[in-house]
Amino acid sequence: MAPLMSGAALGCQNGSYPLNPLPVKVAYIFFPFLKMDHSSDEDTEISDSEIDDYEGKIYARLMSGDLKLNKNGENYICPFCSSKKKNYSKSSLVQHASGVSAAPNREAKEKAVHRALFKYLKNGLAKSPEPGSHATPVEPQPLQNRDEKFVWPWMGVLVNVPTEWKDGRQIGESGNRLKEQLSHFCPLRVIPLWTFRGHTGNAIVEFGKDWNGFRNARTFESHFAAGGFGKKDWIGKKNQGSELYGWLARAEDYNSPGIIADHLRKNGDLKSVNDLAKEGARKNDRLVANLANQIEVKNRYLQELECKYSETTASLEKMMGQREQLLQSYNEGLCYSFC
Repeated sequence: MAPLMSGAALGCQNGSYPLNPLPVKVAYIFFPFLKMDHSSDEDTEISDSEIDDYEGKIYARLMSGDLKLNKNGENYICPFCSSKKKNYSKSSLVQHASGVSAAPNREAKEKAVHRALFKYLKNGLAKSPEPGSHATPVEPQPLQNRDEKFVWPWMGVLVNVPTEWKDGRQIGESGNRLKEQLSHFCPLRVIPLWTFRGHTGNAIVEFGKDWNGFRNARTFESHFAAGGFGKKDWIGKKNQGSELYGWLARAEDYNSPGIIADHLRKNGDLKSVNDLAKEGARKNDRLVANLANQIEVKNRYLQELECKYSETTASLEKMMGQREQLLQSYNEGLCYSFC
């Protein structure tokens, strides 16, 4: 059975080689070109007032892996200017996205998608693991249902972890050891599940709350599924052998009985990609509203300063006028006295 690839080959951030690689099959492919499924939403125009909302949707799809950058060797192709097919370096693509998003003569949708691309290049792509130059794990397929409920913060389920009976209880791999072996997928933490009998042979893999974590979690799931060690394979096989099985935790896992579901319910909630995109949009709206309120307060303060300045200027002009009158009266008095 083919071993797992190294962290460097898979493009993980730490790039370390795992100790005792997990015996999981790996399907090798070259870096895929962009595949975008067009929906009715992509064919409709938007107004200027909808730019922020549409930008959030596209950014969420880029971060979740639903939309992928088209890469040609070391260069990139803008996924939203497919008719031009121009190659960009990463820095050039950032400049292109920034320029289009700020251009006054562009349509609202063009601005929105390029703003999302610029944000993704600056935030998402910079933090996400780059694929290796020779081979990569199978990329996750685009989400078929953006309303599908996942456990959030993103968590993976790992089952069939080898255990043995020792000193009156079951023992198995520690969380740190499992994390090293799964380092290709950049987990934040791996938590083995224990009972009073010892290690249950199950573990939860935590990937965090952001879109990079979701991408890593989906890659984790695709990797196991491609080798025949996904959830369907685990349920369908009568003899699972000694290999690990893994998948991304969903509503079915969350609502099931057992120790896995207990941990998921205690440490997570059910959310969809659309839910998180809407929450992100609401947070942006609140931030914009807060900034607008601060600007309004500062504008009122400036108006008050302007009023005080006008009052002070008028008072000063009045005093200067009175001074001139006094000087004139004084001079006239002197002239009368000596004339």
